[in-house]
Amino acid sequence: MAHKARLEDLIERIDDTQVRVKNPYGVPVTLLARPDVPVEVDGLLELLDFLSLTESNARLAAASPGFFGDQGAAIERVVLTPDFHKGAGIPVGTVAAARGFVVPAAIGNDICCGMRLLVTDLPREKLVPKLPELMQRLRGIFFLGERDIPMSPRQREALLREGLPGLHETRDDNAATGLWRYYDPSSQAGDLARVHFGGGLSADGLFAFGDYVRSSGASDARDPQIGSVGGGNHFVEVQTVEEILDGATAHAFGVQRDQIAIMVHSGSVALGHAVGGHFVDRARGLYPRGLAHPEHGFHVLPTDGPNAAESRRYLSAMRNAANFAFGNRLFLGLMALRALSEVVGQRVGSRLVYDAPHNLIWPVDSGVHLHRKGACPALGPEPEQASPFRYSGHPVIIPGSMGDASYLLVGQGNDAALHSACHGAGRSLTRGQATHVAEDTYRRALLPLRVVTPIDPESPQVRLRRDILQKHHQRLKEEAPYAYKPVTPVVETVEQAGVASRVARLWPLLTVKG
Repeated sequence: MAHKARLEDLIERIDDTQVRVKNPYGVPVTLLARPDVPVEVDGLLELLDFLSLTESNARLAAASPGFFGDQGAAIERVVLTPDFHKGAGIPVGTVAAARGFVVPAAIGNDICCGMRLLVTDLPREKLVPKLPELMQRLRGIFFLGERDIPMSPRQREALLREGLPGLHETRDDNAATGLWRYYDPSSQAGDLARVHFGGGLSADGLFAFGDYVRSSGASDARDPQIGSVGGGNHFVEVQTVEEILDGATAHAFGVQRDQIAIMVHSGSVALGHAVGGHFVDRARGLYPRGLAHPEHGFHVLPTDGPNAAESRRYLSAMRNAANFAFGNRLFLGLMALRALSEVVGQRVGSRLVYDAPHNLIWPVDSGVHLHRKGACPALGPEPEQASPFRYSGHPVIIPGSMGDASYLLVGQGNDAALHSACHGAGRSLTRGQATHVAEDTYRRALLPLRVVTPIDPESPQVRLRRDILQKHHQRLKEEAPYAYKPVTPVVETVEQAGVASRVARLWPLLTVKG
């Protein structure tokens, strides 16, 4: 693919919110972006590489008849969300419906990365004077060995096989021990209906995680994996509900002005990397000998035909990792609740608003699997479903940068958008570009922010270590507010396009970064 192209040669505006992406493969591609939302050429070129699977799959089918079984192979439709930008292989903000195959590389290794939003019964004015103390407790709990999450082998297996329902069924193994003291069985049972897919995707086995399940030994052994924020754009943020924009829906969601909220953005950490890496290699290994591998580097797993068992194994292992991610976000939220409770000297109550995944593949029709990469579900009202959102539509969580607002919206069930919204504001600078901004720009951007990281840059020991401080600041530069697009035009595009409408605006008080 040539890397010199003009934006106007790649897109054609349809209306105020929709752009058609031109491509030689005949795939319908719609980008949701108002004129004030930047569209990057590099991301579009990366998308064209992905769409060229159409041609490489045709060559594969011709060279190896029956490879795709009776389904054939086609990318049927693609929707790009307003935070669309170049990723690592496939652009972030891509939603693709594929018939006859799945592409492990399309969702990458951060399987079931997602967003969880809790609102608490703690008012803003009671917490703000204690923010310095809260930062120290969060550092201790998240990074200095105080997670205290006991998990029996039975609990680990139940989580990987069944997700949050399995974890709930085995809760008594460690009831009232460690962080489980903050796990309220009654509220957690009700919260399952406020997690996408009910918080669990049934898996056929344990993939390669048998050793992980058995390694805890004792029923109350502390788990070293779960409770990890992860790196990159993952975070746990303590926020305040700054503005209510839709009073009736906010009330239905349990959201009130000046509440303290907890927003969690994390995924399956090491488990997702194990699954993604293994099956990207397996897909490459299925490619027929003697046939030149495609330049774009994407290899597929057929869902029909002689190799369909491989895609079934992948999807089961993907569900193991996804289930872990749902559990990981649950515990990260409880860790933040614990810190709040300890700092204010009382048990802080909470209510889950929603938990939604960003990176997943699942069947949506006969032979068709939807791939979401960096995009969140935006389901509308479902009166026939026994759901707390059957009349309102499902919550949609779109965070800004750690120096910008985040928004809670409600989905409209827009099929033209494949029932999908963006999962954030989207990057305006690559990580490499962000690390090379002027030092004054970086200092001004970080000065008003409260950021909790594994190290305290103000501690006397750390201040003497220039090498540690340099790495600390480099990581913060990658995630500084200037590295991201302003969130408001992105959210307004989502709303104007009929994907989701705004319910509340939240503002960060402090951010935990891995």
